Amino acid sequence: MSQHFLLSAAARTLSLRTIYEEGEDAAYRRFCRLRWPGTEGAPVCPLCGCLDIYDLSTRRRFKCAACHRQFSVTSGTVFASRKLAFVDLLGAVCLFVNAAKGLSAVQLSRDLDVQHKTAFVLMHKLRETMTLETRETRLEGEVEVDGAVFGGQVRPANARDDRVDRRLLANRSGKRRVVVVLRQHGGRTLPRSFLREARLSISPGNGLPPAASSRPTR
Repeated sequence: MSQHFLLSAAARTLSLRTIYEEGEDAAYRRFCRLRWPGTEGAPVCPLCGCLDIYDLSTRRRFKCAACHRQFSVTSGTVFASRKLAFVDLLGAVCLFVNAAKGLSAVQLSRDLDVQHKTAFVLMHKLRETMTLETRETRLEGEVEVDGAVFGGQVRPANARDDRVDRRLLANRSGKRRVVVVLRQHGGRTLPRSFLREARLSISPGNGLPPAASSRPTR
């Protein structure tokens, strides 16, 4: 029986130990390679696409020779105007993707020694990035679809006269979500979250409708 990919050495391409052993400079160079993979980390102006760039190394910023705009490796990304060090950002990404059973903001705040608010916002930025990357993805071939309903349960009042009909939309909590997961055989797995099941329309040749856009609660 062949070994599962997640148990192999090929799945361990980024470890928390390596990130903090290499330090801040190595984390910054890794961010550059991830941001501009086509040029192997060489900066590209996000405004005009020019490759003639001046390196302002003392501030870790760049200046475009064509449009004369300054930018950084995080400009135009979810990490723009960051306050955390690159090594902490990369460490957060490592903890987020390697958590086999998910990662809470409380746990991340303890691991990185940051406030809960910082960890909470950072994790939602990572989730937003994952959603944007897979929004236009289409699955082909044999695809399995399954769904379930999570949340929204309200404890009924003790007195019978005080109870209301929770089947009515006006009496619901508004936190109920329908989660649908699509898995292509030998391919990718796409999860989606929706407000209600009646809006789902999945058929061959059609993509999933946009996911529910609601402000997350802490």
